[in-house]
Amino acid sequence: MALSTRSREYAGAPIITSLEPLTLEEALAYLDSAEGDELTAAYSLARDRNLLDGDKDEPDEAEVHHALFLLRRARGLNAPSFDLMRVQLRRLVAA
Repeated sequence: MALSTRSREYAGAPIITSLEPLTLEEALAYLDSAEGDELTAAYSLARDRNLLDGDKDEPDEAEVHHALFLLRRARGLNAPSFDLMRVQLRRLVAA
């Protein structure tokens, strides 16, 4: 599952440096790099978490949902719906 031009260009090192809980500053950095698109930011975060964990594969829907949860929690927002996120992610990939 690739987001092609919508995803953040890989600039070398991930924004995060550990798999510890996401800080507000890190969450805002992902959102900034995704030009405010929360789903693209979540995809980038999920990809970076995979890389830090030694996994070179693209993130799956569950990993993107978990990343979206982390982004929202860091900003004090409610948890996202998995079903709604899946629909939005499929639309984003199809675009």
